[in-house]
Amino acid sequence: MRRNLSALVVAALVGGLLTLGISSLSRGPDATHSARETAYDRVMRTGVLRCGYGLWEPAVMRDPITGQFSGIIYDFMQEVGKSLNLKVEYSLEMPWDSIGVALHAGKIDAHCAGVFATPARGRGMAFSNPLFFSPTVAFARADDTRFDFHLDRINQPDVTVALSDDDITTEIYQRDFPQAKKTELPQFAPPEELFLVLATHKADVTFNGPSRLHSFEKGYPGKVKVIPTTRPLRIFPNTVAVDIGEEALVHVLNTAIDQMLDSGVVDKLIEKYKEKYSMDFLVPVNRPYTWK
Repeated sequence: MRRNLSALVVAALVGGLLTLGISSLSRGPDATHSARETAYDRVMRTGVLRCGYGLWEPAVMRDPITGQFSGIIYDFMQEVGKSLNLKVEYSLEMPWDSIGVALHAGKIDAHCAGVFATPARGRGMAFSNPLFFSPTVAFARADDTRFDFHLDRINQPDVTVALSDDDITTEIYQRDFPQAKKTELPQFAPPEELFLVLATHKADVTFNGPSRLHSFEKGYPGKVKVIPTTRPLRIFPNTVAVDIGEEALVHVLNTAIDQMLDSGVVDKLIEKYKEKYSMDFLVPVNRPYTWK
């Protein structure tokens, strides 16, 4: 009798485990992931938007002594936080090629330093409405006229392009100038190092925002120029990035961003920073109305 009872207990346990396993399999490999707290739920629960960031002047800057943040995008996001009754916390500095991984792993809720929305990034991230737009241009040595109004001349084997590893410069190179040679710097290398590579004849061309040249010229005046052309290489929307599938969080951010644009926050920030910094990196967003 005891043996029969023991056998029945074992059978029941095995049956239960099998049922649980089959149920888990039927839900598929994403069952655990889907049950995980979303970034939107976490932000609403904690009242804090944890932002990843990269430093670039004058969008997001950090004082090396005090650690205090400033910049047009940083200030803009603080206004967004106030309108949503959220604390916007710049908590994790990272390379630009690590944004998608950090978002998906839940290390940050959003990246708040003006992510350029591109198709390659769009495979793993979702983007807010633009805060503003930024042009990307090509640079060469000041005495090099080979590419003036002829950027197609860059796409030749006798030209070397300086790139930041796996960022926007790499995307432009791969799409527009794959026949040229390349030399790559680490992502955390400051843009000034790309210009220094040109000035020292280790490369012929690089790509970046026009405002990045101003700080380089303080130490190396007249060495590098923006290649003259009829239009920029690219015009990118500066956005807040979240993990792919975070539609609710994008909706919340867009509502606040649009209200900040309509209330003239960007215009006020331009006035705040324009005396010290060039504004040629910034193209304002046209609003879908006119005021008479």
